[in-house]
This record gives sequence, C-alpha cells and structure tokens, in this order.
Amino acid sequence: MDEDNLSKAIMIGVTTLIGVMTVSAIIIFFNSSLDLVRGVGDGKDYGTVYRSDIESTLLMSGTGNNIKGTSVINLLNYYAEDVNVAMVIQNIKYLDENQNVQIYGNITIDSKEISVRQSGYNTAMRYIMDNQDFTIDVQEIDPDAGVKIITIKGV
Repeated sequence: MDEDNLSKAIMIGVTTLIGVMTVSAIIIFFNSSLDLVRGVGDGKDYGTVYRSDIESTLLMSGTGNNIKGTSVINLLNYYAEDVNVAMVIQNIKYLDENQNVQIYGNITIDSKEISVRQSGYNTAMRYIMDNQDFTIDVQEIDPDAGVKIITIKGV
C-alpha cells in the first residue's frame, strides 16, 4: 500500500510541475507578444521617413548625379497639391503603342488651382517610367514660405 501512495504522490507532483511549467510558458509567451505589439505600435513615423527621402532627393540638385523615375514619382506625389511649389518635367522618355521610345516635351505643374495641378500630375504619372534617369535642379524662391521651382530633366 505504501508503494501505491508513493506513486500517486509522485504522479500528483509531476502533474503539478507540468501544469506550473505550462502556465509559466503561456505567461512568458503573452508578455513577449505584448512587448512585440507595443514595439510595433510605436513604430516609425512614416511621414518623417518619407519627408527625409524627399529632402535627400532635393539635395541632388546641381550635383550632376542622376535620380531615378521612382524618385520623381515620389516628388510628384509629395508636391502635387502644394501650390507653393512649381514643377517642370522635361524630356520624359516613354514607350508608345509600338514599343518605340518617344520623348514627351514639357509638363509644367505650377498652377494655384488644384484641378489644373492634378491634370499635369496625371499626365506626368502616365508617362514617367520608374527606371529612367533624370537630373534635378531646385531653386528656392522663398525658403520661409516654402516657395520653390523644381526642374526635372530626363537624361
């Protein structure tokens, strides 16, 4: 009878130990998941990251280095509705229906009226290829008010 009680006691002890380990594992998993969610919730300020990308593109002005069409598209998206910024895009290369390379002359986005700016934006977005090289020139007219002229030329 003593052996029976001893084996029952060991079984109860082992079961209790496994239960405590399981509950501890669940609590540890929950706390680490909670920390992960908090970290993701804080996240990066994507507006700041986007702005720094735009600023780095603008810093390419006058360096003789080329920017890609993706950077031009980002600039257009960023300044599409900013009436203080005039943009001129020149020599956009595009493929026509027969897959021949054509050059679109000038697209100017400088109106104070949003619908006119939107029309120029839509035209530029239709023709700009993300892998084309461009040069950029930025003229600061009034830095305090953010008035500038951005000239982008296809290479």
